[in-house]
Amino acid sequence: MKILQKPKFQFFFFLAIFFVINILQGYFTLLFEDEAYYWVWSKNMAWGYFDHPPLVAVWVKIGTLLFDNELGIRFFSAVSFSVMLYLIWQLIEHPKKNKFVWLYFLLVISLAFLNVFGFITTPDTPLMLFIALFLFGFQRFLQFESWSSVFYLAIAMAGMMYSKYHGVLVIFFVVLSNLSILKKTKFWASAFIALLLFVPHLYWQYVNDFPSFRYHLSERGRDEYRVADSLMHFVNQIAIVGITFPLIYKAFWKDNTKDKFFRSLKFIAYGFVIFFLFSSFSSRTQAQWTAAILIPLLVIAFPYFVEHAKERLWLVRLALVQLFLLLVIRVFLASSAISPIPLEPHKSQTWIHPLKEKTSGKPIVFVNSYTSASLYNFYTGIDTHSYSVLIGRKSQYDLYGYEEKMQNRDVFAAGTLLVKDSLLVIKDKRQLKGKPIANFETFQKVKCQIIQEKIDIKESNKVQLEIKLINTYHKEIRFNHVKFVGVVQGKKKKILQKIPLTMEGLRPLQPQEEIQLKTSFILNKSEDNEKRTFRVALDFYDLLEGYQGNIIKVYQ
Repeated sequence: MKILQKPKFQFFFFLAIFFVINILQGYFTLLFEDEAYYWVWSKNMAWGYFDHPPLVAVWVKIGTLLFDNELGIRFFSAVSFSVMLYLIWQLIEHPKKNKFVWLYFLLVISLAFLNVFGFITTPDTPLMLFIALFLFGFQRFLQFESWSSVFYLAIAMAGMMYSKYHGVLVIFFVVLSNLSILKKTKFWASAFIALLLFVPHLYWQYVNDFPSFRYHLSERGRDEYRVADSLMHFVNQIAIVGITFPLIYKAFWKDNTKDKFFRSLKFIAYGFVIFFLFSSFSSRTQAQWTAAILIPLLVIAFPYFVEHAKERLWLVRLALVQLFLLLVIRVFLASSAISPIPLEPHKSQTWIHPLKEKTSGKPIVFVNSYTSASLYNFYTGIDTHSYSVLIGRKSQYDLYGYEEKMQNRDVFAAGTLLVKDSLLVIKDKRQLKGKPIANFETFQKVKCQIIQEKIDIKESNKVQLEIKLINTYHKEIRFNHVKFVGVVQGKKKKILQKIPLTMEGLRPLQPQEEIQLKTSFILNKSEDNEKRTFRVALDFYDLLEGYQGNIIKVYQ
């Protein structure tokens, strides 16, 4: 049949196969933890969220309007993945392109991690789509400087930033690859339009006291440098490609095209690898952080394998092996019955329903586990809240009114950190312990601001502090089930000491009221002169200390 020989038919035929496989995968695979977390976001749409910009929640929202199950969370990811593949195909301008449609999709398979974004919904999923759109617009801008390319660039830049803050790196490296673009009025027009589109998110950050920026830039703990972290960064660059990595990277390195567009692709690839290599000096990098390089690798590798038959043959062999491995992994993900090991989506079913029975279906406050709270809520429909403590990290549960839903209800508190409480279930080989709490009442968003700028114990270890206690709620609060604790922290905010505090002048606070209290305690000097900080925290129902206080330095 002649239609089978038409490149356009071949392309959409292969694209349809990918789409159907991703739809089936999305339907039969249970949720990953982060996906459940983004589903919680989608139930309360906003211009921003604690961890990331809002576009991942939009992806989930669109899908869940159509399907009220796992596929709903992933449906639009399968759609956007197909659109992304189409845009990347448009980026390729090789004269023999239409004779090698099959090779393009073989290269997609050869980039193992790229396939993940076809059925898993994370912030990287929309990010990859808008990176493709940005490169599509940039390529046409270099060729024509048309207003349509300005439109593509503007939408793509805003889309990347609404997907994940890493999107700014794509813009930066592309501009760096061709600084003359800064002389183009139309490029500045696209940047201005993108900024206007991004203003609602910036305003949301301003209104909420910049929670995402503060978390990513200052609140996350920093690791001491380990050579292993930098080595793992390079291992990740192999992992995101898969077993075809020697051929793919060879094709990338062998390319000597002087085209400005190819230069921008190389700047993105090298830029991301180098940028996150430096990041590995202070934290453990993750494989998905450099997923953006997969699009440049695909576009640059395609012409190489078209022109080099011997390498193309090896690519076919390795890609078919990788295809087999990917299909096996996908089947294992979808079916816990035949998977030789329990994978992340399987694990939720081993503890969620037993926990529901153990707690008689009552609402659950999870201590330091926003993913557990999200998964439990998705699979049971029972109200949950994640109680953030200093030993862990904050989450979206600290911003929205999840705490309010739990007030004055009989709940269960549960967490792996509650070592003194009764065993509820085993969760991923860890004991999930907890206890019932009648008439649950907390006010985690109260502020305990130390007025002094520092603690100095050079001459005396007796410390006297003045505390401004601020009721941020529109209700009266009483301090019946809460303790004030002074928390001494060291490197990476590790908790070194907890000091029970007696607050002079403590009384119930009226809505939005603030009072000034005094407290005193003994703080001994550190034997190893380790840098320390101090803050005041609240501990409700012995569920550990929260983030109510500001941080001041301790000098000795």
